[in-house]
Amino acid sequence: MKMKKEIILALFALMSLNSIAQTLVSTTPQKRKALIEEYTGVNCQYCPLGHKAIDEIAATYPGQVYSINIHQGTFASRYTTQWGNALAQQAGVQSYPSSTLNRHAFKGASIQIFPSENYVYVPQVLQMDAPVNVAAVVDIDPQTRLMTVRVEAYYTSNSEANNNYLNVAILQSNVYSTQSGGTTYYPENMVNGKYHHKHILRHLLTGQWGDTIYNTTAGSLFTKEYAYVVPHSIGDLTIDNVDDLSVVVFITQNHKEVLNVTEAIRAGQRAYLSYGGVDQNTCSYNVQPFVSVVNATSHPISELQLLVDGESLARQKTLSPYHIDTLHLPALALDPLPDEHFYYQASRTVQLTGYTSEGSHVSINDSPISFPIADFHLYTATPPLTLSIHYDNYPTEVSYSLFGYQDCSYYYQHTGLNNQSQQTVEFTLSPALAGVYRLRLSDVGGDGLNGNISVSDALGNTLFSRNATDLSLWDYYFHLTAPGVDPPLVDIESSASTLLQPTVFPNPISDVLNIMAERLLQAQLFSSTGRLVATTDQPTLHVATLPAGIYLLRIVTTDNVTIKKVIIR
Repeated sequence: MKMKKEIILALFALMSLNSIAQTLVSTTPQKRKALIEEYTGVNCQYCPLGHKAIDEIAATYPGQVYSINIHQGTFASRYTTQWGNALAQQAGVQSYPSSTLNRHAFKGASIQIFPSENYVYVPQVLQMDAPVNVAAVVDIDPQTRLMTVRVEAYYTSNSEANNNYLNVAILQSNVYSTQSGGTTYYPENMVNGKYHHKHILRHLLTGQWGDTIYNTTAGSLFTKEYAYVVPHSIGDLTIDNVDDLSVVVFITQNHKEVLNVTEAIRAGQRAYLSYGGVDQNTCSYNVQPFVSVVNATSHPISELQLLVDGESLARQKTLSPYHIDTLHLPALALDPLPDEHFYYQASRTVQLTGYTSEGSHVSINDSPISFPIADFHLYTATPPLTLSIHYDNYPTEVSYSLFGYQDCSYYYQHTGLNNQSQQTVEFTLSPALAGVYRLRLSDVGGDGLNGNISVSDALGNTLFSRNATDLSLWDYYFHLTAPGVDPPLVDIESSASTLLQPTVFPNPISDVLNIMAERLLQAQLFSSTGRLVATTDQPTLHVATLPAGIYLLRIVTTDNVTIKKVIIR
């Protein structure tokens, strides 16, 4: 009788998923979402730095970044799977923590990057066009532990390959256990003395490299269903609560390049709020909060009722069955020109109280979600600013940039040089316009420096001085009350650099840009918003297809890094 009941449940679940055939996936062209596969282990001392970096990136781009923690290698004594070694071999993992981002090669042929490098590359991925959209819904019966997954993929343009590959990964979160370096490098992730492990790879329903999608031309729709009985343990990790499981679905090209990714919606009886965040608007003082609303039911929704910081808000919103969408909340205007230094912190608390479905009102009493919408220091200062950095043995991992909100442009950019190892180097920041600027400091190695980073103003006031042992990505904001003396978009090199500076011509340019640089390694062209639009290792760069405007050219040689302003007309 028990076996018959389980078979009936399995058939009912699959019939329920069939009833929503071809309703999951969007047919509108979209940008790609990001998949970070992190290679880690419980005995890896510095791996919590990688976990922290990826958690911060996911929080910065809510709903656009998904992560899979793959416990693998000599530091992984627990939570390993049969899939990890082959994935790590493909990624070329040589150190821990390591990661890949959409399995894309950002540096030469290798797809391996430091976890903190995702700060730099995730925005680039989110600007890439996706040839295919993917959506999925998962239902897990807590009694029988039967998991059913339906996946839909729709091609909005032709894929570069005739065959693509669908991957369905089961992940487990809320595992509280040991982790080397946890209390030192990610103390906020410790709960009652134990480390909170998340997104641990447990199983691949589609095998090591995925199920083949044979038709990858524009207008093609691919659907597939999976049924899996969740065991009570996989390897040395028990699965006591099936609610700790999630399903991430992604499509690859040649088993590497990830064309798009999503997390499966958990089928249920009502709608709910998934997360909240703010739109990433680079050149605005207005903060635009939003919440993600999930319709986990088999009926459409036409209106939402919410409480936003205790105030009622009703919005017309069409949500198809088993769909997730974004609902924007009233914007918050920040004061960009305060009279003195201040620390600005604000958050939103949002509760879904009800919704209208097929003409009927459904009342719910979900717990509210809270999320930060602003969290930064802003210093008022007189230019020029003096930035002091004490480098460690790996200065080329450390960089800074100064971004201006008046004209949405980068004014200074610099990456450490090999000859600056174990030196304290001062940089003068004196942009030509008064106004608000963001200073971004980053260490792509993710292991920080063994000295201080500080900023002082023209009056000799130390605005901040901070030990950089935990440097991964820092942002500081400055209101400069007077114009400086340097023109915008000029890189200030250290006094240790006496090499002949690279030059570019003609400038302005409309066709081919010539680059004169000794021992050129690479040249990267960035838009005014910081997006990488072209790259070359040759002395010429073709720009005829790019829109007119101001760009930054980052020239990397064996001895130096230089930034040049380029005007395309």
